[in-house]
Amino acid sequence: MEDRLSRLESRVEELARFVEHLEQRLTLLETRSVGLPDGRPGTMVAEGREAAVVVPAPEAPVGVTLTRVMSLVGRMLVVFGGAYLLRALTESEWVPPVGGIALGLAYAVFWFAMADRAARGGDRLGAAFHAVPAIVVAFPLLWEATTRFGLLPPPASAAAVALISAVGLAVARRQKAQLIAWLTTLAALATAMALIVRTGEVMPYALFLIVLGVATLWYGYVLDWIFLRWPVALMADVTVLALTLRAINPPHRDAPAPVLAVQLTLLGAYLASFAGRTLFRGRDVIPFEVIQTVSVLTVGFGGAVSLARAVGSGALALGWAGLTFGAASYAVAFAFVEGRQGRRKNFFFYTSLAIIFTLVGSGLILERSALAFVWAALAVVIAWLGQRSGRVTLSLHAAIYVVAAALVSELIVDAGYALLAPATRQWPPFNRSAIGALWAVALCSWIPVSTRSESWGVYSRLPRLAVVAVLVWAVGGVAITLLTPPLAGPPGAADPGMVAAIRMAVLVAGVMLLAVTGRYERFLEGSWLVYPVLIAGAVKLLVEDFPNSRAATLFVALALYGGALIAAPRLVRRRST
Repeated sequence: MEDRLSRLESRVEELARFVEHLEQRLTLLETRSVGLPDGRPGTMVAEGREAAVVVPAPEAPVGVTLTRVMSLVGRMLVVFGGAYLLRALTESEWVPPVGGIALGLAYAVFWFAMADRAARGGDRLGAAFHAVPAIVVAFPLLWEATTRFGLLPPPASAAAVALISAVGLAVARRQKAQLIAWLTTLAALATAMALIVRTGEVMPYALFLIVLGVATLWYGYVLDWIFLRWPVALMADVTVLALTLRAINPPHRDAPAPVLAVQLTLLGAYLASFAGRTLFRGRDVIPFEVIQTVSVLTVGFGGAVSLARAVGSGALALGWAGLTFGAASYAVAFAFVEGRQGRRKNFFFYTSLAIIFTLVGSGLILERSALAFVWAALAVVIAWLGQRSGRVTLSLHAAIYVVAAALVSELIVDAGYALLAPATRQWPPFNRSAIGALWAVALCSWIPVSTRSESWGVYSRLPRLAVVAVLVWAVGGVAITLLTPPLAGPPGAADPGMVAAIRMAVLVAGVMLLAVTGRYERFLEGSWLVYPVLIAGAVKLLVEDFPNSRAATLFVALALYGGALIAAPRLVRRRST
């Protein structure tokens, strides 16, 4: 066996020397000249009884001609012939499969080196023609080593794919050859996805795709290859999502702890890269970073939360981690980005990360009732800080927190029953956390928002508009809940016509209150809701009052609504003039 291996090694060495000699001969024939008209110095090369002057490559770049392309194609075919020779020797058992695969990978790496050499000499086209056979030989060989011969288990296979990808990308980075980077990346993606399908293993290839995604991301930052990162990021997100689904759904083919590690690796790798560029390199956030941040938050952090809840453990640790990241993001946004960089896009990016981490983290730690009180208190404090500091972003965050408190306390849902549910249905009562959320909504509506922000402009009032809308909805529901039992009977057994009249009375009272308070600058947002509420009243007349009311209650509803149509628009116009 040793004699056969030694003979094989000598044959491979002879083949390599023959190909190198052929390459030198082709280069000589392509660059040979009978003289240099401009008198530049050349190198004399003897060939038979004649002599020629070879122009140095940097001074005489090779043109893309038919002869040039044909010679490169011929050279590439010779390389493929060498690869098939190695395959034939392996299949005929002249060498064991392990030795054949090792020689094949070494052969591919050799031609990657030849591609690097060609690019270093200024021959970009030749570099691409050398890289193509290296890629075509290496990645299918790894596929066969994993699936056909069974020599590489999935973790080793993923590591080998990563190694070959690193070689190809290193050559591309060294010579700034974007074509080689694209060819290597696409081949690596195709190989990884094919191995996932064939082997049924996802985790090692998911880790590889995360590493490849971060590598192509930084290639985009450093070399401006901005499109290379998109397909890799997509495949990494999809693969981690598939890994999460495998762990959550029966038969639970992956253990929770390693899957959680992969999810957090995806999240941390990309967010750390984004932070490195935006904070330390001082650049503005770009669309890719925004889109991929949403993706990794959904797939990575959201997947981790779903997994923790599915297995019943780890949610508390994730919650505290989320709160930590939220506090750190707030600190980075206000202390570093706004205080030192002054970049508005980055400030909004990091504050958005902060509120997402804070909401999710606290939601994992606290029960619903306690969560509603915490978010309500946080909303009031942040609204006050926003008014004192003149930061509209804080007012926006206060609006988000208070709306979240109204949702989690079921204030909005309970008010919706009182406003919309049939009179024959029992309405749920308002609990203590809902009342606390209502007080928070009222306080946030009372606290004015800063209108001095040049970046927000007329949109600075939108956060407060959302809070006022929630207040109108919630107060209307509470008022109907309090008035219905003494006037129309308990919900579930109340008179439908009387309930419709009570609802119309509450609606009209709300419209008039909005119109009157909207005349003042501090409560301007109320006047913006007058017409939407009037439109809702018209729909209510058609849907509820006419079908369910008696003549007497319908008279009350029509009179009230008609009076509102007359008075409210006049009050709004008086404010505008």
